[in-house]
Amino acid sequence: MTRRILLLNAGLLGAKTREDRGLGKWRFVAGASTYESGPAPRESRRQWVKDGDGVRFLHDGVSAEGKAFHTEFTAKYDGKPYPFVGGTLYNTVALHWKSADRVDQVFRKDGVVTVRATRTVSPDGKRLTIEARGTGAAGKRFNNLLVYERD
Repeated sequence: MTRRILLLNAGLLGAKTREDRGLGKWRFVAGASTYESGPAPRESRRQWVKDGDGVRFLHDGVSAEGKAFHTEFTAKYDGKPYPFVGGTLYNTVALHWKSADRVDQVFRKDGVVTVRATRTVSPDGKRLTIEARGTGAAGKRFNNLLVYERD
């Protein structure tokens, strides 16, 4: 009985101490990125903030056309869809925890998967990459490699 309680407590402790190394503020590095889905933004800053047992995401920037934009979501790492606000290609996101350095994301528009992305943090914690594959508004397939540096 004591052993069962210890194992249960160790499991709960591990769940509470899950570390997402992607938390923090990140600045877009256009020269290191490949952006097939359209013209790359002039500026892009992403921030992931711990929110209970999930994360809150804030994304602000300036489009290639010079227009300011903002997107955001709050989600858990449970693979369930959560509302995504401000996007044009999707209106929900589902996060799939892989490791402290990697989170897979599935974006849907009205229930249909439009983008699958993998967010990975470099071993030194200074660079974040997002590999995104999907279908744009005109139905054209794309593969983006977005590179960010810690801000």
